[in-house]
Amino acid sequence: MNQDAQYLEEIKPVSFQPVFILGVHRSGTSILYKMLAATGCCNPVTAYHLINYDELLSNYHERIEHKAKQNLTESLLRNGLTDRGIDRLKVTADFAEEYGFLLGSRTIRMSLTKRNVLLFTELCKKIQFISANDKPILLKNPYDFSNFLFIKQLFPTAKFVFIHRHPLKTISSTLNAIRTILKEKNPYTAKLSRSYDKGFTNPLLRHPLRCLFCTVPECGVWLITRITAQATGYYVKNIEKLPPDEYISITYEALCQHPQETLESIMDKLSFSRTQNIDATVLIHRRSIPVDRSVLKLQNHIYRCMSTYFERFGYTREADENITFFR
Repeated sequence: MNQDAQYLEEIKPVSFQPVFILGVHRSGTSILYKMLAATGCCNPVTAYHLINYDELLSNYHERIEHKAKQNLTESLLRNGLTDRGIDRLKVTADFAEEYGFLLGSRTIRMSLTKRNVLLFTELCKKIQFISANDKPILLKNPYDFSNFLFIKQLFPTAKFVFIHRHPLKTISSTLNAIRTILKEKNPYTAKLSRSYDKGFTNPLLRHPLRCLFCTVPECGVWLITRITAQATGYYVKNIEKLPPDEYISITYEALCQHPQETLESIMDKLSFSRTQNIDATVLIHRRSIPVDRSVLKLQNHIYRCMSTYFERFGYTREADENITFFR
């Protein structure tokens, strides 16, 4: 039941300023999202906004937002969910999340298209309205990394923060994340994604995917590499078409090595006004995670597919085994 139906008319005149955080999967978009949201400069899209989408306006008007968020957080905890499962990020109702989950649940495609732009616009207007401020909307969705020119056409005032990471690391991390959600059902992902929720119970779909990514992982690596190469190729080919004052590109490595300085450069570049001062370094800690062996077997192939991208960001064929992770 759509409890917000009676309130949709009042958000029609609402305007918003979108700011997109874009990068390939497992490139560091989540930690960057968390850092920027912590400064109070923007209104982030949260798990609450996506899971409770059809009651956001209703809860706001009835002044039960806090209770609804509390109920959602408690339901996650009852299911034993203290983090996302694929990493150590703690999940609550206020966890900054990807808008692509809403698009995928309602229109199949997790990237912005002409078909789902009205849904996306409604989401942004709802968040802007219930936030009761004029801050930009902060948005994250790896599926739109190779879609930024189309987004710019849809929303001419949009600004972008691109984050890049060594391809061997993103491919390895993506492979491990897929294995994790295929091994056993992830209750948090199931709440966000109807397709995952239904697909996991379908053995005709689950078993072939497990074979692809777990039994013969080199096949999974080949597929992830192809998708990643297409996305990074699009970036290299088209990034100069964006006005230089409307985007900034950073690397995950720089963010981890110099978190405070990198965060400050983003804030300055996009003229963000912070409401809270944060120490970005406390969000970072180090632990060593090796690149998956199946990725190492294909590292020369990966380099050949993305050599221009490797060279653009100074990445070598081999990845440093020491990796900085966030908490």
